[in-house]
Amino acid sequence: MTYELLDSGYFKKLEKIGGQIMCRPCPQACWAPILPKEEWKKAKDTYLRSNKGGGKWQSNSLPSDWMIEYKGQNMLIRPTNFGHLGIFAEAAGNWEWLREQAKPGIKALNMFAYTGGSSIAMAKGGAEVTHLDAAKGIVDWAKINAKENNLSNIRWIVDDANRFLDREIRRGNKYDALVMDPPSYGRGSKGEIWKIEDDIMPYLQRCADVLSDNPAFILFTCHTPHFTPKVLENLAYTVWGENLTIESGEMTIPQKSSKRTIPSGFYARIIFNDHKS
Repeated sequence: MTYELLDSGYFKKLEKIGGQIMCRPCPQACWAPILPKEEWKKAKDTYLRSNKGGGKWQSNSLPSDWMIEYKGQNMLIRPTNFGHLGIFAEAAGNWEWLREQAKPGIKALNMFAYTGGSSIAMAKGGAEVTHLDAAKGIVDWAKINAKENNLSNIRWIVDDANRFLDREIRRGNKYDALVMDPPSYGRGSKGEIWKIEDDIMPYLQRCADVLSDNPAFILFTCHTPHFTPKVLENLAYTVWGENLTIESGEMTIPQKSSKRTIPSGFYARIIFNDHKS
């Protein structure tokens, strides 16, 4: 059982996720669907957004959770009250790259790490991984995913990213690889407010301060619309210098039996040219 994007259009996406066919909002899908209405009616579960914020599931058959295998990783699906499932399908395009880069001997830090897709990919590659997220429930979810993939080389941290980085800087702890997916806006457990336009440069400087003397790679992803691939590249060159090889682009979700894809954020894959393996 796996994930498939069956169709998209009229600001919705039709997905098959481990046998469950569901319909969720998709603001990017301004085009018309390909499949006929009869296929869309097969969706047993529909998430409806409220004009007042939030939303709810319209379903008589939605399980509380179930497992799927997607792009070589076992992931727990758990529908939430805000419409998320515990997996962002667009992120899977980076997992293979991370598995290739995260060789044994690499010490990696994954920040804003959600349910652990990238942490699992790096751990499968053999790296020693620190998984960091501010939400305890999300970290507990990621632990289940790690167990389902028979992984034990992940350290789990529940903390605000900036607070954790400040502590690691004071302790002199270093990492050879970083993965980050900073949000557009957020609020910490102690009332801290994160706004990416204001906070990205101080945050990235902290990241620079925890890099080892032999850094290997960074995966920098972002879902803020105006933080395009070139913006991510320019931020990387500004903070880490220009002796880098960067591959950047748009994260997308491929649609079954179609050339269409759903654009879902941006990525920059950063290699340090002078890394000694």
